[in-house]
Amino acid sequence: MRRAMAEAEVGDDYYGEDPTVRLLEEETAAVLGKEAALFVPSGCMGNEIAIAVQTDRGDAILLDRLSHVAKVEAEAVTGILGRRFLFCDGDRGRLSPTDVAAGCGNGSEAGRPRLVEVENTHNWGSGSVYPLEQLRAVAAAAKERRVPVHLDGARLWNASAATGVPAADYAVNGDSVMVCYSKGLGAPAGSAIAGSKAFVREARRVRKVFGGAMRQAGILAAGGLHGLRHHRARLAEDHARARRLAEAVASTPGLSLDPAAIETNILIAEVVRRPDRFEDLIAAVKADGVLLYPFGGPARFRCVTHLDVDDAALERAVAAIRRAATRVLAG
Repeated sequence: MRRAMAEAEVGDDYYGEDPTVRLLEEETAAVLGKEAALFVPSGCMGNEIAIAVQTDRGDAILLDRLSHVAKVEAEAVTGILGRRFLFCDGDRGRLSPTDVAAGCGNGSEAGRPRLVEVENTHNWGSGSVYPLEQLRAVAAAAKERRVPVHLDGARLWNASAATGVPAADYAVNGDSVMVCYSKGLGAPAGSAIAGSKAFVREARRVRKVFGGAMRQAGILAAGGLHGLRHHRARLAEDHARARRLAEAVASTPGLSLDPAAIETNILIAEVVRRPDRFEDLIAAVKADGVLLYPFGGPARFRCVTHLDVDDAALERAVAAIRRAATRVLAG
C-alpha cells in the first residue's frame, strides 16, 4: 500500500484532475452499484456532506440513539449544520420498519424527519450487521413516506464479508452511502460518499464549503484503491480472530461479554468484578503493550481486530488481558 501511494499518479483534485482519485471514485461507485462517488478526507465529513445535501437547516434526522452520527458527530450535525435528531432505540443499533413508520408518522408535517440514517455495521452494537431483508424493509418504509435514506457504511465491507451479501445489495437501500477506506481496508485516511450523479455533483460543492477539497489527493486515494482491490477478501480473518478474542475474554474471571453476539470485528466487554478498578485494568494491559479502548459505559472497553493484528498479536493480547485481570480484579 505504501509503495502504491508513493508511486501514485496525481493531479489537482480540486479541479477534478487527479487520475488516481477519479479511478478510486469510479471503482467505488461500481462496487456499490451507484452512479458516482466522491472521495472525502474522513467518514465524518462524508456523513455531514450527505446530510447537508439531502436536508435543510432545522430539518430532523431519524436515527438510532447510539449511532455514530448521534454519538460522535452530533456537534457538527446540530451545531454547524443546524439539523435536529429524532431518536429510535434500535436492536443493537438496527432500526426496524416500525421505527421508521412511528418516527415519520407522529406530529405535524414540519416535525417529520427529512432523512433516515442507518449504520451497517453498527459500532456501538458491537459490529452488528443489518439482515438484508430488514434493511430493505426499513428503506421501503422510508420511501413510502418520501424520506431519503443515508447509509453510514464505514464498516460496510465487514458486513459483506460476514454475510456474503455484495456491498451493492446493501447500498441500493440508501439514497446516499458513505464507505471508509481507513478501517477494515487499512488505508491511512479517506472515505467516499456515493449516490446519484446529481447527489455527487452537489456533494462536491459542499465538500469545498467544508474545506475538504484537496490538491494532489491521489497519494491518499492510492491507499484506498489498494485496500478496495486487495483487502476486502481478507476481512473474514479479522472476524475469526474477533470471535477467538471474545471467547478468551468471556472465559476470563471478572470480565463479561456474549461471544455469540460477535458478528464481525468488534467486541465490547464489561468489567463485572471490581468495576472500580476499571482504569487500573486498562493501564495494566497498556503497560503490557496492548490497548483497550474505554467505550460504551463506565466499566466497558472495546477491542477491534484488523489487518495489523495477526495470530501472534492476538495471543499476546489475550495473555495481557488475562494477566491484568488476574492481578487487578482479584479480591
